[in-house]
Amino acid sequence: MATLADLARTHTDLDDEDIGLLQDLSSTWGLLADLSFADLLLFGRRDGEPRGPLVLLGHVRPTTGTTLYRADLVGQVFESSRRPLATEAFDTGSTTAGTVSVGTDRDVNVVAIPVRRSGRTVGVVVRERFRPESRPTSEQERTYLTVFDRFASMIEAGEFPYRDVERLRHRTPRVGDGLLLVDAEGRIEFASPNAVSVLHRLGMTRGVVGARFGDTGLGSAMLRSAFSRRTAAIDEMERSDEVAVVSHCFPLLDTGVATGAIVLVRDVTELRRRDRQLVSKDTTIREIHHRVKNNLQTISSLLRLQARRLQSDEARAALGESVRRIGSISVVHETLAQSADDDVAFGEIVRPLVRVVEESVSSPLRPLSFTVQDEAGVVPGQVAMTLAVVLTELLQNAVDHAFPPDEVDTSASGTVRIEFDRRADGLAVRVVDDGVGVPEGFDVAEATGLGLTIVRTFVEGELGGRIRLDRVDNGSGTVAEVWVPGSRLVGPGGDARDPAT
Repeated sequence: MATLADLARTHTDLDDEDIGLLQDLSSTWGLLADLSFADLLLFGRRDGEPRGPLVLLGHVRPTTGTTLYRADLVGQVFESSRRPLATEAFDTGSTTAGTVSVGTDRDVNVVAIPVRRSGRTVGVVVRERFRPESRPTSEQERTYLTVFDRFASMIEAGEFPYRDVERLRHRTPRVGDGLLLVDAEGRIEFASPNAVSVLHRLGMTRGVVGARFGDTGLGSAMLRSAFSRRTAAIDEMERSDEVAVVSHCFPLLDTGVATGAIVLVRDVTELRRRDRQLVSKDTTIREIHHRVKNNLQTISSLLRLQARRLQSDEARAALGESVRRIGSISVVHETLAQSADDDVAFGEIVRPLVRVVEESVSSPLRPLSFTVQDEAGVVPGQVAMTLAVVLTELLQNAVDHAFPPDEVDTSASGTVRIEFDRRADGLAVRVVDDGVGVPEGFDVAEATGLGLTIVRTFVEGELGGRIRLDRVDNGSGTVAEVWVPGSRLVGPGGDARDPAT
């Protein structure tokens, strides 16, 4: 669906600053809809034509009242005759109001408020609500409507939205959080029931209305900042583990002078408690990965000590291979210990693995160079663990069989290349060498070596993928390819891990 900016650029002649103003308004106008108990619609004029058609750029429904619209009309174009009050607000640059009949027995009260910038009307906000029935209105309803009228005057005067609202966009506050109306002297004129409940949790048990805002426990620095800077302010206070409250302060302005403010307060105690639990859990998981890594390194050290005491070359080689396998798993745990979640960029694992293999097998009698091409992207931790072991085995297999010691030309360096091909349907991992190549008639499914057995078991059993070993086309050497289906590259959240993320 097209955004407000897309619609404005397509249908109007507004510049980027004009569009930015309308975006700032839409970032907080849910608050205005709640205060007015009404739908709010934002119109732009088609291509800036006088008396021209209007395009609906945005729509917000109230949480405090009934909406007039079940369908989504954003993006539709209306002839000026269908929206006469909005058209008049565009033409005059002043707020217009009236009643529109939508049936035999229902009338809608309409207020059209021009959004002004640099002396121009760049949009019109239209408030639409059914005419109130003949019933007594509560103090809360009267207060909310009065506050909305003050905001409407600020919009017409170009004083709302505020010029500094970037920090409010992480969460759009709504009236249901709890509202305090504060006068210019910092005294509370009105408090909604939800706001009173929040203040009671902060320890304020006496009457709220008439008290000074600084006595509420919320702190007065936020209010002073909003008054002096004439823009919205946010504060969060937390009293040990008992209660945490987020406050949004919106100053009410009249010709640049703060005449009061509304403060929206929200009890976020439970949210912060869960945040602490998640942080603690994340820290614990990372500590576990760190300890596992250390334990694996200890095991590797013990195996190396054991290898030095052995007389059999075959036994020492077997222990050396075991050390390398354990090392590949250790690298993954080290990466997970540094990661914020269970998904890791596999490229961060590949390069340490290559260094381990390169340091263990490269020598003047067997000069080898390793290169890594492309990126594997982000994969779940368990997949990374299995792939690390598989890649280690393939690299070791390439070194052992592609470059036999009695056939190596020490005057030229052999090359081993690791390639990744990440697509929507899966991941291909290739190890390509320029060695002697696999023998004629070689079938990986019938290979009995320990390394390829491990690879085949992990790829087919753990990853649900497949493996092939073939001679390089039009050249010497071997290409070993492992294919992992896209269904296994899915993280805990259920989304396929994109290579770029």
